[in-house]
Amino acid sequence: MLEKIIKFIKRHKLIDTAVKTIFVAVSGGVDSVVLLDVMKRLQPRFGFRIQVIHFNHGVRGKDADDDETFVAELAGKNGFDFTAGRIEKKVKSASESFLREQRLKFFDRILQDRDDDLIATGHNLNDNIETFLMRLAKGSRLQGLTGIRPARGKFIRPLLAVSRQEIESYAARHHLLFREDATNSDVGILRNKVRHDVIPFLRKELEPELLLNLNRVMEDLKYHLEIYEENLTGAVSFATRKTKFGISLHRKRYFKFGKAIRRGLIEYCISSLFPLNYSVSDRSLKIWDMFISLSLPGKRMTFPGNGRAYADRTFIVFGKEVPYRDEQYVLSPGKPLIVGDRYRITVEETDKPEVVFNGDRNLEYIDGGKCGETLKVRFWRKGDVFKPLGMRQFRKLSDFFIDLKVGRMEKMEIPIVCSSDRIVWIAGYRLDDDFKVTSLTAKVFCLKLEEITEV
Repeated sequence: MLEKIIKFIKRHKLIDTAVKTIFVAVSGGVDSVVLLDVMKRLQPRFGFRIQVIHFNHGVRGKDADDDETFVAELAGKNGFDFTAGRIEKKVKSASESFLREQRLKFFDRILQDRDDDLIATGHNLNDNIETFLMRLAKGSRLQGLTGIRPARGKFIRPLLAVSRQEIESYAARHHLLFREDATNSDVGILRNKVRHDVIPFLRKELEPELLLNLNRVMEDLKYHLEIYEENLTGAVSFATRKTKFGISLHRKRYFKFGKAIRRGLIEYCISSLFPLNYSVSDRSLKIWDMFISLSLPGKRMTFPGNGRAYADRTFIVFGKEVPYRDEQYVLSPGKPLIVGDRYRITVEETDKPEVVFNGDRNLEYIDGGKCGETLKVRFWRKGDVFKPLGMRQFRKLSDFFIDLKVGRMEKMEIPIVCSSDRIVWIAGYRLDDDFKVTSLTAKVFCLKLEEITEV
């Protein structure tokens, strides 16, 4: 059994040379006692230190206290440091989810400021199968049906490769003492019912090799989940982008994907703003599809967690509605300017003979004599007007954006270069006609806009 566990640890890279301490979570039951013995035997091979931790839920009265005493003595006999945690307030009864939450809080406190340490728990193959069957019955999606992961963050489960029968045989062979939790036989608890009634029935009536077969199914599902996640990562990169206001989902690009990836994109956008403890149902996906496809700019949609998404021309914006931006920056020659979190603008004086009009909308030449030495950069404001290049009359900037089908979110991110109160250049779009270079221009400035991915 030990060699099987070692292969499992190496296969999933659960322990590396950087790990300094492994906190072994010991309840006192056979699984965790065997886990401690196994980790003790692996200690010389991997070079980590061991500390024993125990969480006393306090709901079983004296039995719970006796468990804590047993684990403390077990740690002492093996020369390991021991730390126990308890629920802060006494409770007569509590749900499994509440107790799990309290236990995880204790574990998090243990790992605080310990980047090179791990916690090992005694989950085994049977636990994994039980979890799979319960999730299957409840209609879990692909990720839920892959079972318990060998590692999650700083938590590792080295015994997932072995069955409870193997663990019990190991304990008997090595004369390991452990405590029995009377609640483990209570079939009123769903997991115990699956353990004591459902699995034995399926093994007897359907398939003796049930555990191994279902484990193989979960391995296949993990493989397909990896493929899905790789595709979703590419879709996220292609169809979304983060802004200071939230997550923006490109409407047309969203519909280039099938149902599974579209669902994943919606879940990604929501979970980037709020903890997402649910999957988007088929019915909800249809609603999202309709909203993304048909909603006019300004239309809003809410979702659990007090979240809100609203439609723009090109994007669906998850998060805060884009407010008017009042940032203002000074643009000086020779000093690149980072605008917001997306653009870099530079201005340089250049010789007039070097001016070449090549149609690059991110490069513009202006009459330096008309704009003065100091330029400022800001964003769109209600009431903005300018003279688009080639026109003699002022035009509202909002109308200009409407003609170009620039959405509200997009226009709020477009840098506008100004001289005093006059707009000089809608960066990347259009120059004001009054600032164009002419035969009378004596000084020429070159403006350049670059989109950046990192600041």
